[in-house]
Amino acid sequence: MTLLRLYLLRHGEPARRDIFYGQTDVELSRVGRAQARAQADALAPVELSAIYSSDLQRAWNGALLLAARAARPQPIAAPELREMHLGLLEEREYARARLDHPEHAGLRYEDMLDHRFPGGGESVRDVAARLLPFIALVIRAHAGPPDAAQSPPSVAIVAHNTVHRLLLAHAAGLGSAGYIRFPQDLGAISRIDVERVTDAPEDPLAAATIALSNWRPHLQ
Repeated sequence: MTLLRLYLLRHGEPARRDIFYGQTDVELSRVGRAQARAQADALAPVELSAIYSSDLQRAWNGALLLAARAARPQPIAAPELREMHLGLLEEREYARARLDHPEHAGLRYEDMLDHRFPGGGESVRDVAARLLPFIALVIRAHAGPPDAAQSPPSVAIVAHNTVHRLLLAHAAGLGSAGYIRFPQDLGAISRIDVERVTDAPEDPLAAATIALSNWRPHLQ
């Protein structure tokens, strides 16, 4: 029986698409704002118990749009939900970075599981290490008791590509290494149904199923 529904909203298109922008705080583009509005429209019928968001403005601005509906809770900013830090690649233009740091800028996404970017950067496993204990706290705070007569509570998480890939991979039982199997488009919505609260903060989605992955609402 589902105890909690987690709606995962990847932020919309950023204003800069020519740079490495892991934790660089770029704004949403015009299209990105439209994508965030479409996400808010799609979730309009859903009663949300809480909205958690990365504190980077491309996610935070989408969370504010989601919270603008009547009777919605105000979003809670959580740095644990930030995108992977790309170290020395942060804010560098793609073309220049590939000339200056080809050994890092030329990596494929599937090569980043254990590759920690120099200059204060992270690997995918590093992201998981800060993300999963936070999600465990969210689940414990909001999971409802088993009750077939009532719908389970719902929580929205507005964040980033790597964050949602990891959550979906753990919900699928694949661990962090399964992140490459769950692409997350800009403006996409996914949903994870939590069926049991676990005692392991490093794997809080051990008893969960994926109800929706990488669905993009129609833009007006």
